[in-house]
Amino acid sequence: MYEAIISILFKSIDLLYKWLSENFLSHVMAFGKEFGAVLVFISAVVFLLITVYFIMKQAKRLPRRYELEALDQEGKRVLIPELRVTFVTYQAAASYAEFYTKLYEDKYKFKLIGIKDKISIVRRLH
Repeated sequence: MYEAIISILFKSIDLLYKWLSENFLSHVMAFGKEFGAVLVFISAVVFLLITVYFIMKQAKRLPRRYELEALDQEGKRVLIPELRVTFVTYQAAASYAEFYTKLYEDKYKFKLIGIKDKISIVRRLH
């Protein structure tokens, strides 16, 4: 008699376990996987937004234009009329400064100045 009750109890527990496994646990596990994927996606988007914010913040700090200043051997400022002295990008200004330094050899030294609004940022080139 006890064996029959225990057998019925185990069968009912087995049926309950199978039902929970098929209808409840599989859905919970699928939700967990999807939730993890969504969490990774949201983290990636937040990381990209923060990166874009810092890049834009750095871009606002850059000078609006660059100027080359020619100095003679004594260090006095000289104006050479045929030279281009105003540039929009740092790469172009640095390239022209190197070119002018090679062209004029030891006669002149060139100083690169970054101008942001009314404040200038001075950089020396050898």
